[in-house]
Amino acid sequence: MIRTHNHFALIVLSILIWCLPTDLCALTAQEILDQSVKQNLGDSFRISLTVKTYKAKKLLSDQVLWLMAQISKDGANFFVDFDSPPVSKGIRLLLLGQKGKEQQALMYLPGPDKSIPLAVADKFAKIGGSGLTMDDIQAFIGKDGGTAELVREEAVDGRDCYLIRVKFPGESGETLKWISKNNFLLIKSQQMDSSGKVKRGFRVVNFFKTEQGNEFPREEEILIPENNLRILIGQESAVFGIEIPDEVTNPEKFGTFRWKL
Repeated sequence: MIRTHNHFALIVLSILIWCLPTDLCALTAQEILDQSVKQNLGDSFRISLTVKTYKAKKLLSDQVLWLMAQISKDGANFFVDFDSPPVSKGIRLLLLGQKGKEQQALMYLPGPDKSIPLAVADKFAKIGGSGLTMDDIQAFIGKDGGTAELVREEAVDGRDCYLIRVKFPGESGETLKWISKNNFLLIKSQQMDSSGKVKRGFRVVNFFKTEQGNEFPREEEILIPENNLRILIGQESAVFGIEIPDEVTNPEKFGTFRWKL
């Protein structure tokens, strides 16, 4: 009799689950974005990057830089150190993004030996002549204050993705983000103006797997159609789950601290 009752209960439970509205189990657009940021900021890391900027087919700049991230439950800090060419060598960038605090960005210039503040709100502010902008770095952290809408599900390069539309107060345009359904990685994004024209496009060209089994971008491409610019970002080496020295995220020391042994 007990077995009969248990079997009956399982049937009833299955019917109830089947009849539940799908919206109760679906993720909201903001929950998808939150999961994406959490996935991107899984571990502290140090990466060597090459950044090549082209105008049409002409190479404008070819730079090598180091990117370090200090990840914690309260946010993430980013440190960028330009290694080459000689005109850029020694330039450093510090971006502090902690919960409950206003984001702060500083650039260290080795010539005059001083640090200058950068406009965090200016998403198109150039970083060290690399073609990268403040918005490219902030993509790792996520930006608060916007409204997110789940547009539809769509495949990108064979990956099933959520297509999210993000708008911010005071901005006439919008940002579209394609986030993979299986691991919440940002696969592609487009910054659109008020007329629907693409101002800046981003996509991951190639991924690799870390020793922990997580996927991470190996090659990325940024397109700026109105200037006919193409930026290729390649990862040369990466170490994850490491301890980042406090000095590289200290506004008073990040410019001159010798982190390389």
